Amino acid sequence: MSRSTLMIALAGATALGAGALAAGADASTAPKPALRFSHEVVVDQQRSGFEPDIAIDGKDRWYSSVPNGSSTTHSFIWQSLDHGKSFQMIPGQVGLGKPLTCFQGGGDTEFALDKKGDIFFSDLQNLTNLSNSVSTDHGATFKTQCASVSNTPVDRMWYAVHGNLGDPDFAIYEEYDAVLSGLDVNANYPTNQLVEVVSHDGINFQPVLNSRIASGHVDPDCYGGGMPNCVTDDEGIPGNQVLAKNGDLLIAHSSGDGNKVIVSRGHPTQLPGGITQATWKNYVVNASLCPDKPHAAPGICGAANFATIAEDTAGHFYVAFSSQQTNQSGTPTGPYRTYVVASKDGIHWGRPTLVSRGGSNAFSWITAGSNGRAAVAWYHANETNENGKYLLDNLTHAEISVQVGESLDALSAHPHWSVTNVSEHPIKYGPICTSGTTCTVSMGDRSLGDYLEVNHDAKGALVLAYVDDTSNTFTTGPTGAIAENGPVVMVKQIGGPSLIAGRINGPGQGPGAAFNSVTDSSGDAFYNAAAQHLAAGSNLDLTGASIREDAKGLVITIRAKSLANLQVAPTAGGSTGEWITRFTTYNPHTPGNGHIYYAGMESVAGQAPRFFAGDTAPTPVSSEQISMLFDSNTSVPGAVQGNTITIHVPYSVVPGAKRGATLYSATAFSATTLATLAQNPLGLFNVIDATVPFDYTMRGPH
Repeated sequence: MSRSTLMIALAGATALGAGALAAGADASTAPKPALRFSHEVVVDQQRSGFEPDIAIDGKDRWYSSVPNGSSTTHSFIWQSLDHGKSFQMIPGQVGLGKPLTCFQGGGDTEFALDKKGDIFFSDLQNLTNLSNSVSTDHGATFKTQCASVSNTPVDRMWYAVHGNLGDPDFAIYEEYDAVLSGLDVNANYPTNQLVEVVSHDGINFQPVLNSRIASGHVDPDCYGGGMPNCVTDDEGIPGNQVLAKNGDLLIAHSSGDGNKVIVSRGHPTQLPGGITQATWKNYVVNASLCPDKPHAAPGICGAANFATIAEDTAGHFYVAFSSQQTNQSGTPTGPYRTYVVASKDGIHWGRPTLVSRGGSNAFSWITAGSNGRAAVAWYHANETNENGKYLLDNLTHAEISVQVGESLDALSAHPHWSVTNVSEHPIKYGPICTSGTTCTVSMGDRSLGDYLEVNHDAKGALVLAYVDDTSNTFTTGPTGAIAENGPVVMVKQIGGPSLIAGRINGPGQGPGAAFNSVTDSSGDAFYNAAAQHLAAGSNLDLTGASIREDAKGLVITIRAKSLANLQVAPTAGGSTGEWITRFTTYNPHTPGNGHIYYAGMESVAGQAPRFFAGDTAPTPVSSEQISMLFDSNTSVPGAVQGNTITIHVPYSVVPGAKRGATLYSATAFSATTLATLAQNPLGLFNVIDATVPFDYTMRGPH
């Protein structure tokens, strides 16, 4: 997402005095049942991305999408049909994995589902317009409008869905920024303008007219630009939106000066002729934490990155954001801290509650379940500052992890919030650039994007989607090591209280926390492409995997339903079969943060197999779409006996795997490719089946 426009709005602003954040209430630290989470499920073995989302339909199909970048015009969508245990690209993907929608895209993605499971997908076209697409067959085919909104330039969009596609009252709303279309009349500088549109087919959108402007009156919140669908000119970065039980839309966002956290609320009404209009009111929800001084240019002490909003099943609302204390000159004097503010009616808001503890905490996202139950997740740095500088951009030696706070009484005057580390190890080493797309110019590290997401399944188990940068792939810039890529991963709650009261207090279905070995169900090997979901054969259908050690190194086994014939089916995407196990090592305080190692077997057209191992690396061809190469040039011993593949990996091939270290998220997967991995310029393969992840603790001689 582009945030250069926000930086323009903030230029020259002075800051609120030290101690401005002291008005926030602290969460009670009373003991709570511990949350536990699964190992990371790797969503894609080769494609990296950032800002991943997570959506789960009524049949427990999981989806995630990411933008790959405007320069590539690519975005990706994955699905899981086994409760989040493994992921594949949707059947409607072509080429390097782009959904079969519009040629342009890759700037931002937004993804939503109706209750039937229909998919709604929005793709940003390098700030010029939005592509909006609909799939009624779980991502096999799409209907698309490639220029679906009238505002331009545009940025960062969010959906809210009412009803089911095809119903008479179906509506899908989309809010986004009309870039630099607003005007702050106090400071007299251009701002983004928050606007709203609506569609009744999911692809063709019309403005939700501001009723004051439509009736010829002046809306004091919409002076600039004259956009008929303006929500407010006082806009910095748009957060997501929710649809209240009475049909009101509530949008969380920051103000143009970055000081305020605002909830804009309006009730869309459909008029004769298909026109929709709304009257908007704006509620500042962080005033007690960060008093606004419009004539003193108070600077940033409000929302860092995104403010996000959630609604529980009883119709109560929660907003999460991060704030940072500054001095009179605008210099940060404290770390980012994550807060939640609650409201029973979306009009009267309580005092923000400090949820995070220690370090620096930003990029928060919130979800809610039963009455009063909410959870917020964020990226957590283990240090607050370096040499007295508190921006995340300055934390060149930070270890970044994922944390989540959960409350079962978030509406109370003194809510209790537990805080849990979600990631098994830090997922990134080094700073995070917070200047949006201008990070490209400054060579800042933006590999995590601007947010992660937390959601929950039908039983209330938390599900998180985030980026793990432990890939040993980086370049060096002015701020130090810059991570180049990392896979999107998913984790699921497997212990502790559920967000849905009376449901589960344990793992349910989905990934777990296995060690040393796993089993995998048969009948789940499929090739997805060209709108088809095709069975791929017994030899690519994995049934288990394990890791152990002998005197020389790792012994990796992969089991399949049948390996009597290594010839892969001609309809499975290629003539060459691949059977690979990958795992992650975490190496603290090291640029690149660790390694993704692998060991595999390849059979060309069913011929005698060869065995290989190595460390993933960028592809030799300049291509962001496929960012991780599994080089097959390093041969290692191996054999096929019955339906089991055994691969011996010498310790020298995995130097990052030290004695006592954990091999994280070991995952066996089968795949197909054209020619061989060595002859394919991109090393591109099609994942067919994958096991759930497991961990292994090294016992070797290192």
